[in-house]
Amino acid sequence: MKAITLNTHSWMEAEPQEKLAQIVDFLATQEADVIALQEVNQLISAKEIIPDDYFCPQENQHPIREDNFAYLIVQALRKRGLNYYWSYSYAHVGYDIYDEGLAILSKEAQTPKEVVTSNEAYVKHLTRKILIAQTQSAIVVCGHYSWTGELGFDYEWQKTIAALENAPLPIILMGDFNNPAGSSEHAQILASPLNLQDTFLQAKERYGEFTVVKKIDGWRENNDLLRIDFIFVAKEFHVEQYQVIFDGHRGSVVSDHFGVLAVFE
Repeated sequence: MKAITLNTHSWMEAEPQEKLAQIVDFLATQEADVIALQEVNQLISAKEIIPDDYFCPQENQHPIREDNFAYLIVQALRKRGLNYYWSYSYAHVGYDIYDEGLAILSKEAQTPKEVVTSNEAYVKHLTRKILIAQTQSAIVVCGHYSWTGELGFDYEWQKTIAALENAPLPIILMGDFNNPAGSSEHAQILASPLNLQDTFLQAKERYGEFTVVKKIDGWRENNDLLRIDFIFVAKEFHVEQYQVIFDGHRGSVVSDHFGVLAVFE
């Protein structure tokens, strides 16, 4: 199985249409089984649309708009002969003008649901969620977490455990965790009852490591190379390969984050 995660920072980069095309070009060459996208934006003012049957709505589905970044990726991949089922979870307003959310693309049909993980007293307007998609093969999870803290990541991770601890299929958890490898938050994930493994640590082959290499939103004081974007998988999987992608070497730079690709079986 091949999985990809990317914080797209969509519509916020220079030449966003070119970035969209570069993402599609790379995804078309990889034909990943599951793809998790964060910061999937759509203008609040954009026209609402009704997607086709490849869109998998959840209960109380937030409207999809014509510039939804995941929708445009799915449509462009279809023109390349690649059909993906997909889901979308709205999290909060981004930069005053966008619906910001999460998306999961999968080759298999999926049944999605969202779970609010954030503490309202802590995040206020910055609601955090996880998007959970059950496919025939796995429970695929996309998340965008808060920074360190008892009411930040720690709280959200406990909510994640509660949502997934009775998962009926192997878990694939991907996203922007906003806490670097080697941190106490990273250790919480590896020690959790979800029995997950970090694909970077377990991969037989590794190409690259870090996913943030500059000052970005949320890391304005950063001077370090960070690995904060992860693919965690159930321990029953054997991890063959880990790649940093969209880094200028394996795919064009399209966001303020690099992406991650993992192959496991």
